[in-house]
Amino acid sequence: MSVARLPQLGSKPVELTVKLKPCRTSEENNLSMGLQELYRKGELTDVVLLCAEQRFLAHRAVLASQSRFFKEGFTSAPLLSADMRHEVRLEIANPEAVKLMLDYMYKLDENEWASFNPRTQDINRDVLQLAAQFELPGLTKQAMHWLSRDLTTGNVIERLSICDSFGLAELSDKILEQLTYNKVALSEVANSQQIMNYPKLMQAILKCAAADTSDPSKQLPTRSNKKPRKA
Repeated sequence: MSVARLPQLGSKPVELTVKLKPCRTSEENNLSMGLQELYRKGELTDVVLLCAEQRFLAHRAVLASQSRFFKEGFTSAPLLSADMRHEVRLEIANPEAVKLMLDYMYKLDENEWASFNPRTQDINRDVLQLAAQFELPGLTKQAMHWLSRDLTTGNVIERLSICDSFGLAELSDKILEQLTYNKVALSEVANSQQIMNYPKLMQAILKCAAADTSDPSKQLPTRSNKKPRKA
């Protein structure tokens, strides 16, 4: 009586499929949420940012992970004892800009585009300065989007000047494009006294005006110093 040989396990593999529930987002973000909580409470911090007599506590690991500038600076800095913090002095006027930068680096808000809202244009300018200094292109985009809001002929020259200072060509081009299409706004800006303080911008505005007046139906009204004759 012969015994049939059983096939060796795996000689004819059969594919098996097992489905598990996906990992929850909260579990995947435990590290990020933990760092955010440490930042909020100022715990285990090893760096302090100084601005206008205000202090902002943070973690070198987070700053270095977001900015090459910080990474190289901390790597080359001498080691400190456990009870000491590295100090970084920031040469800007508005401490609120530092808070906005840190909130961005820690990804503190879920809807970061909606929550980014500097109180003044000067604060946003300081945010742009920090973003440029520490090479944070995402923060630059947030500040640029803020500049595009509530745009009027009353603030367009200053905002175009900011675009020129920080190389925000995308926004500058779109603003100039809108001025070209809106002859009333273009006339007001081109004939304003304020534009005289910005020769480079004046040249760009006049270029828009020239493009507009190439069509006789879109010629710009100009100011006249002559007084109207009395009847």
